[in-house]
Amino acid sequence: MVKLNGDITDKDSLISDSIGQKILAAAIRIIRESGYENLTIRKVAKESGCSNTAIYMRFEDKDALAGAVAALYSEPFLLMMEELYRDEDDCATNLKRMFKSAMLTTRKMDLESIRMQMYYRGRIPMHENPFVQKMAAFFGRAMEKGELRPMNPELVAFTIVSAFWGIAYMLNVNKIQDEASLDEMLTMQVKILLDGMRNGPVSELKEDFWDVLKRQNVDVDKALERMKGNKEAYKAFLTEFFEDPDFEMLQESIEVGNVREAFDCAHGLKGMAANLGLDCVHAPLSVLVEILRKGVLDGATEAYEEVAAVSSRIKELL
Repeated sequence: MVKLNGDITDKDSLISDSIGQKILAAAIRIIRESGYENLTIRKVAKESGCSNTAIYMRFEDKDALAGAVAALYSEPFLLMMEELYRDEDDCATNLKRMFKSAMLTTRKMDLESIRMQMYYRGRIPMHENPFVQKMAAFFGRAMEKGELRPMNPELVAFTIVSAFWGIAYMLNVNKIQDEASLDEMLTMQVKILLDGMRNGPVSELKEDFWDVLKRQNVDVDKALERMKGNKEAYKAFLTEFFEDPDFEMLQESIEVGNVREAFDCAHGLKGMAANLGLDCVHAPLSVLVEILRKGVLDGATEAYEEVAAVSSRIKELL
């Protein structure tokens, strides 16, 4: 929301008005002709004939403007996914149909536009990404029907959506445009993706989860040794740890400049992270504790952001 002449105005309405559309059109031309790296507010103002103030009223910065441009191009893909998925068809048929339609659309896009889609989608957190969430819903249905083994549909969707845009970019770079080659490539892609997702032993799935944790620098073996090998209890402790209110209190304390309280929270979380084998969380917490131990906040925000980023990655696996 922004204030305009004393009134509260929805920012979306400013973006969709005639001035907002002129700004977006100018940004699109600049990106197509010069690339995202050469997009600046000054250039957009000159190209669109709008003032810097008019642009900043609608977009916080260059990234927000670029994100709005990419969002325009992304809407047809969301609609396409919804229209092409059919419950009566199996997962492989649905995937190939959606992928083929999406790939044919990307063939009409220039490389810079594809790069923008990768940039835009890559900046959206997985749990907020509409493409990932829609695809996750499709995989969830396939799992309910028994086509795919039970697993985290969001992680699967994130992997596949990410892979799609990498492939789209490489196809355009290599000028692979004929439909026969595209069809053969899509058939192989869907087969490779689904072969690892077919129904299999539950023990395989559990082992996969622990391997993923280990790759995130979690000392699973050490923690399980403390818990007599009880994986379910360990997973419950991990969930409880990341829901600890001290995380929120730590952030708030740093924001208001309460060094003493921030230190107490960070120090307590650091000890728990060590007990749970969360080396990836323990390391940045250790840095934060040493900063706060000196009674200062210089560097504390950056250290906390690292703690939050790593914690978010682990939470998404649980």
